[in-house]
Amino acid sequence: MTELFTEKRWTGEFFLPDSYEKRFCGEIHYSPEEGVILSYTITGHDVPADTEVLHGVLSSGDKCTLVGQFSPSRAGITLRSGLTTRPGKAGFLCLAIGDFLSHDERFPDIDFSLTNLQEFFYPSGFKDLVRYSEKPIYSVDTPFGRMEVGNTATFGFLHSDIASHIYSRDPAALDELSLAFKEIETKYPESFFMLKKDIAYRISLKLVPEITIRDAYEHITSFANLFALLIYSPVYPESIRLRKPGSDERPITIELYPSMVLDPRTIKLSTRDHFHWHMPITQSTVPLDSIVSTWLQAPQNHSPIVSSIQHETGFRNAHSAHGEIVLYATQFESISHVAGQKDEKYKYPLTRYGSQKLRDGLMKTFGKSSLEDAAVAIGDLRNEIAHVGRPKHWLATLSLGQLVRISQYLQLTIIGYILTNIGVPASVIVTYQDRYSLDA
Repeated sequence: MTELFTEKRWTGEFFLPDSYEKRFCGEIHYSPEEGVILSYTITGHDVPADTEVLHGVLSSGDKCTLVGQFSPSRAGITLRSGLTTRPGKAGFLCLAIGDFLSHDERFPDIDFSLTNLQEFFYPSGFKDLVRYSEKPIYSVDTPFGRMEVGNTATFGFLHSDIASHIYSRDPAALDELSLAFKEIETKYPESFFMLKKDIAYRISLKLVPEITIRDAYEHITSFANLFALLIYSPVYPESIRLRKPGSDERPITIELYPSMVLDPRTIKLSTRDHFHWHMPITQSTVPLDSIVSTWLQAPQNHSPIVSSIQHETGFRNAHSAHGEIVLYATQFESISHVAGQKDEKYKYPLTRYGSQKLRDGLMKTFGKSSLEDAAVAIGDLRNEIAHVGRPKHWLATLSLGQLVRISQYLQLTIIGYILTNIGVPASVIVTYQDRYSLDA
């Protein structure tokens, strides 16, 4: 299920739509760090025109489409032994394997999995206990269609001798179970029983109207951003499938490889295992359907905070800590302004949306005995960083580690504001902030 976090290579022949006779050879390299890159060689003087899509036939026999601007006329020229070649490399927005697509191709149905989506719904160590269902677990109407969360599973053949799959130290009980199963098979001769081998959760979107690949990936990103917020960790798609009607009325499945271009440290954080029982927010602690519905009404409203989580690397320097503090302090001001609390622009968000642990952490880090004094210190620190010529009291006093703690306390307070607005219960938010805050 982790296709998009595995480096892959494909060789094949590539050509402009409806120009197979002018094909050229190449190799596609995909990685989550570098995205989709085509290395190619064009022979002769007949150079293909610029295009937004490039078709190909891979050595596996699969059709494919590369989506993105391709300008082979800009490639270098090599002259050897009287032969002219144009070797080059080109990056693409995405690779679609399964069919030849047009640049404005539209799709009615997409499904995808996200990192740690499984753990959000059920602990992976106990997924053998999850009963497969063809019906969705959640169904939510969104501005662009219907969202469903459901199971995907792999099955194996269940032999009529059920004792070959099940063991018991009580042979009499096992014999009785085997006999009962044979009786069921006899009673229902048209039924076919299978043995579940693996099960996972996927999100499916039934799109109305149909949308392009670019728009589909934007919707997937909106869901990934929401789950990143809920689990306080980078979240990216593990696999993406698009479906379109085929000529024989059977759907064609397209495997999509987008150019995510992620920092290796972010990939490590995104793919590390989370433990369901240690996650403050899971499907059992929040009303997911209403949260999704609220979030998708304006998924771009909180992009600074979402970006800080989605591009987390686990590494800080003075430059990044200073930038985060100024950004988060400015968002404090915005929260207070909207609430009509301009006179308490740094205190109000902490009082309204920060847990007691966050408030205590800020006071301890600044060495203050009251929240009012800590709020004043936030403003002074912000001004020292943002304004040239200000005396550097706090910047001369606080260590980098303390600046990082202050930044995270501010960030978690803003997240508390966002989670409140999308419908996460207050008690869950407190647990979330206390679980993820650095110790003061």
